[in-house]
Parts: sequence; C-alpha cells; structure tokens
Amino acid sequence: MGGTVATAVAELDPELVGGLVYVAAYAPVSGTPAGEYNARPEMSDSHVPSLVVGDPAGVGALRVDPRDPDRRAGIKEAFYNDVDDRTADAAIDLLSPDSPLQILSETMTVTGHRFGSIPHAYVVCTLDNAIPPAMQRRFVKEIDAVSVSPTTVTELEASHAPFLSRPEALAGAIAAAATKPYDLVGN
Repeated sequence: MGGTVATAVAELDPELVGGLVYVAAYAPVSGTPAGEYNARPEMSDSHVPSLVVGDPAGVGALRVDPRDPDRRAGIKEAFYNDVDDRTADAAIDLLSPDSPLQILSETMTVTGHRFGSIPHAYVVCTLDNAIPPAMQRRFVKEIDAVSVSPTTVTELEASHAPFLSRPEALAGAIAAAATKPYDLVGN
C-alpha cells in the first residue's frame, strides 16, 4: 500500500517529495479508491483475492494469514514467486496478517500542479502475481494523464518483491530515475 500513501503525500505536501518511484505499486491518482481497482479487468490475474480470509468488512481489515500453512504456498506464489524458498519463507514470516481497510477506501484526486509536477517513475514487475503487469501499466497511464511529463518506466522480469529477487536491477532502475532530467514545462 506504499504507493497509495506516497501518492497522497505527493498531492498534499509536494514540497516534501523530490521524486516518486513506484515499484509494482498502487498509484490511485484518478479519484478511484485503491480498493476499487481490485474489481478492474486488469486485476483478474491477481492471486491476492484467493488469499483473503473472511469478509474484510466483518473482520475490519484485509486479512491474509501468513501463519496458515495452507495459505503459505499461495502467499509465496502471489508475492515472492521468483524468490528462493528460504528468503520467501523469511519474508512471509515478517508479514502482518491484517492491512487496514481505510487506506483502500480513501478517495484521492491528484492535481497536475501538485502531484503532477513531481518527477515520477514506475518499475513494472512483469512476473507480479499480486498486482498484475496490466494493472501496473494502467496506473502508469493514469499518472501520465495528470502529470507534466511522462512517467519513466522500467520493466523488470521480477515478482512483487524485486528487492529480494533482483536487488541490483531494482537499484539500477531507481538510480536511473533519480538522475533523469525532468521537464517541468511539459515540452
């Protein structure tokens, strides 16, 4: 959910943000709450819905229980499908079972003069089973619709966790985004 939070911060206080690099992240810039993207056709290949335990409204959270042995393989396939088993198991052990619902239901409409003026890049992870590449590319299009300059896009053959499976490639993509000149007049 870091992309949702970063988007809100960039709109609410753009002076605090020197640039954004989304990595296989939600980027709800169109006024649609993040949770509503889960019903979009681009999310049809996501493995995450099958992992949710209980009714989120009744539970009060989006619950994915990493302690349930029957769900661990599904969690690995959704988030860490290209990560070695030992590292994936360690990452799964660090997960919290509950994600707050409020972040999924907040409406955030960004503006070109605030969010759109900040340099931004997006790393599309082509093996991601949590946020499928088609959804990531949709977020890029929506970002571009409200931004002064187009999004710098890097595609990595990686799961939702490139920081574990392809750290050097991810670091290179972030470094490249940080050094790219940004055209603030949109020419």
